[in-house]
Amino acid sequence: MSPLAADGLARIAELGDADRYRPVRMDVKFLPDTILFADNRISDGKAGYGVLQLIAAQGDEGNPAPHYYLLDRGWIAAPPVREKLPDVESPAGFVSIEARLNLPPSRNPGTAANDDSARLNYVNIDELTKRWRHQIPPFVLEQTGGPGFTGVDRPAAGTNYEKNLIYQMQWYSFAALAVVLFVVLSFRKQVSR
Repeated sequence: MSPLAADGLARIAELGDADRYRPVRMDVKFLPDTILFADNRISDGKAGYGVLQLIAAQGDEGNPAPHYYLLDRGWIAAPPVREKLPDVESPAGFVSIEARLNLPPSRNPGTAANDDSARLNYVNIDELTKRWRHQIPPFVLEQTGGPGFTGVDRPAAGTNYEKNLIYQMQWYSFAALAVVLFVVLSFRKQVSR
């Protein structure tokens, strides 16, 4: 599909299957005091963070107010000291970015709750809407190019799904083999002496 611009993106209230992974190209402004780090993200076997930031896109003639979106800028390596967060710069002014639409990376709160720090244990759009006091749609823009992109992309869509199918096939094969061996070995003729 052709990439969405700011006016087309503003019309999407819920992310459906037809628009998921759709490319987006638009001019946005990075809001510098809104950088967050999604904890426990691994890339190429190294620990790090997913870099998230609130961005604003200019409104159109009918609605001149800016539209706000959560941008996933990519992955960044964690510093050696856990208490220190990475230094990430925000591009100044309006810049042109490329991204794709997707669902938030995680909604599972797990065992640790988010506090008001820049380190997130999970991503919850409702919590971020309250924190930043801006209405954010329930999807994420995953940046794929342009200023502010960390240069480390996410796995391609469908990678995890295919990997899980292979694992399922392996385990079902082992289970079938175990049943066959159990049946064969259980009904073996007893040698009488």
